[in-house]
This record gives sequence, C-alpha cells and structure tokens, in this order.
Amino acid sequence: MSITLMAYPMAFLINPEEAKNEKLKRASDDKAVNEDVAKENLRAIRVLTNIKLEELNGLMSMIDSNKLDSYTYVLPNDLKVHWVANGKYCSAVLSGSHGSLSLQQDGEEFFKQLDEFAMRNVRLVESNEYFYYMYDTGYSNMREIYSKLKEQGAKHIYSTEKEEVVAEVENQNVRYFKFQNEPNYVLEVEQKVTIMNIGMSGDYEGTNVRYGYLSNLKIQTNIKQEELKTLLKKANYLYYAGNSSTPLKNSNATLNWVYKNGFYVAEFAGTNNAAINKEAEIIFRKLNIAAGRDLRLINDQSTIVYTYNTNYTDKGILLNTLTEHGATELVENGDEISCKLFGMEMVYYKKDSSGGYVLDITQVSDKSECEDVINDLNDEYGLNIQEMTYNKIKERLEQENMRLESESVMDDNSIVLTIDI
Repeated sequence: MSITLMAYPMAFLINPEEAKNEKLKRASDDKAVNEDVAKENLRAIRVLTNIKLEELNGLMSMIDSNKLDSYTYVLPNDLKVHWVANGKYCSAVLSGSHGSLSLQQDGEEFFKQLDEFAMRNVRLVESNEYFYYMYDTGYSNMREIYSKLKEQGAKHIYSTEKEEVVAEVENQNVRYFKFQNEPNYVLEVEQKVTIMNIGMSGDYEGTNVRYGYLSNLKIQTNIKQEELKTLLKKANYLYYAGNSSTPLKNSNATLNWVYKNGFYVAEFAGTNNAAINKEAEIIFRKLNIAAGRDLRLINDQSTIVYTYNTNYTDKGILLNTLTEHGATELVENGDEISCKLFGMEMVYYKKDSSGGYVLDITQVSDKSECEDVINDLNDEYGLNIQEMTYNKIKERLEQENMRLESESVMDDNSIVLTIDI
C-alpha cells in the first residue's frame, strides 16, 4: 500500500491516493461539470465570498457598473451581479451575460477586479472556493427528477419541506428547486476546490499574496505649516484641525497630516492597495497644481514609504530568500531585517512575535518594478518553504522507517512523493 503527497510552492495538500489528481487552482478554472448537466442551459452562477456586508459598497464603488438597487449592479458587458447577505458575509449571483461561456468569462474577470481592489482572494472560504452553477431544466415535477437522479447513480437523494430535491452525483452536491412563479425546476450544481496555504497564519487566509497588503503609505512633503490649509482649499479638499485629517472622496481610505521638522507628512491608510494608491495620486496631482511644484520632493528626492503586510513568518527562510535574490547591506537586528535591493531600501519587522513580517520600502523610483521584485521574492520564499517542508517529510520518513517509492517534480513545480507504507 502507498500514499501520495504533493508539495506546492505556496500550498501543501495531503490526500491518500486521490492526491495525485489534485491541482492548485482557482475554483473558476474548474469547468468540468457532469456530462448531463453540461447539456442544460446555464442560467446563473452563485458564488460564496468572504466579503463582509459593511465593505460591499466600498468595493463595488470601484467597479465600473450601474447600480439598479441596494444590492444589484449591471456591468458594461451586461453582467448582472446581485448580492445576497449570508450572515455577516455576502454571496454573489451572476447572470445576464451573452451565453454560458460569456457568463463564466465575464464572472471571472469581475472577480479578478474584486480581488485586486480587496487585495485578497474574495472567494476563499475556510480554504475552499464554492461556485454553484444554476441550469434551467425541463422538469416540472419531483418524480421526473427522482428518476433522472437514479439513472445517474446519484446518492443520498432526499426532498425538503420547500419541495427541493437534494442529492450527490459523481461526488458533486446538486439541488433542484423552483423560483417563485416558475413552473420548471432549476438545477444547482456545487463546484468546490480546496486550497491550503503553507507558512501563512489564519489571519492571512484568503489574502492575495502577489505583493502583500499595502496597509500604510507615508509621504514626506515640503508643505510648510502655513501652506497646508490654503493648498487643500485650492485643491477642493477639507482640513479638520481637531485630528489633522482630510476626508477623501473615492474610497474608505484615510489621510492624516503629521507635522514633523517644519514640514507635513501625509499618512494614508486603508483596506486595499488600489484605494490607497488611487487616493494618493489624485490628491497630490491636485495639490501639486495648486502649489506649482512637486510637494513630494525633499532635496530633489522622493521620500515615499510603502508599507506592506506579508505572509512571511520564518526569519531564517526570509534571510535566505533575500540573500538568494541579491540583497546587499543586509543587517539583522532581532526580528528586524534591513537591506538594499535594486536601489530600494527595505526594512522587514514584526509588530508582534506571532504575526508575519511587515515591509517598509523607500527610494522607489518605479512602483511597477518594485511590485515585480516583491512578486519574485514571494515566489522564492514559497519555493524555500516548499524545500523545507520536503526535507522535513523525508527526515520523518526515515524516523518512521518508511520507504520512498518514487518522487517527481511536475510542470507547476509541485513535488509528488509516493510512499510505501
């Protein structure tokens, strides 16, 4: 008897036997539906999300769409998105695109935008992604449905008090139900993919790890104390003296002004990268026009500090990753690590001993290039985590006197280990 283990750069799945069939992917990439189901007419797709009700309006305000009512939006491509509250979280029902293929493609593009703005995988719910495909059927009574399910070899068939029929077909949960005032049943098929993250605490589950979560943006300015109110007024912004803040107009991001050494520092904070960057670009473009100079330059140099939360928790692996990537002037001081990389100054530190590292970056001349560098560091850190996990597994096998039957590296850099037990 043998079992198969698969180790991914940023995920580690362990499943006896069936593990060799698992792949790390987005649920939306899984288009394989039961053959009989695929012949039905796709009507809508219901998607579970980790989006909280209180953040829904802020996220949807960044999407190019027409708001029909409090929870319904239509995008320029005719994709209709209706949000339904499930406790403190929301699920989205997608419909209205031109055909089943367009509905899936438009839905995927919509969620890519949401991921970008929320800076996390908004479809990840307790390490799973859940999609419910809804198909129109020609069935008008439960007897027809029971007969069809039995022909398909369905298991656990039962009906509910709402006159729904629920079953399991080829390891997929299905449900037949009727919309109000409609004669025929609609078939709903569950699609689920398990995604597990390694080296990432529960607080970061669902986080988009492309380049981390930009929690703060600090911009040292050459704005003098007597200038700030006048410049803000010219740029059509307010200033609240009580807490030295300026209300922003396009998101829930915040802006506070900190007076230091004769000049102001603009400190932005928020819940996602896109909102913070967008607000900073807008207000400083207007302020620069009002002032007739670039307010972000000190001695002709930019002093912007980008702060990112990362999923890095292991100090040794982080040091090794930075060294492999060519970091110079590497200095370690307790849990703080500083270095220079491609002209940028980087400081990693922990706000608490159990959390992940926070990264401050200065001297960024090209923000896009900076994000590419951080993406590369994420990839290398993940590969180093994978290597550490792989070595620990092999050590454990030796301790337990188990024999490694075979091992191979797949195209996606996953490692497949088959173990004779």
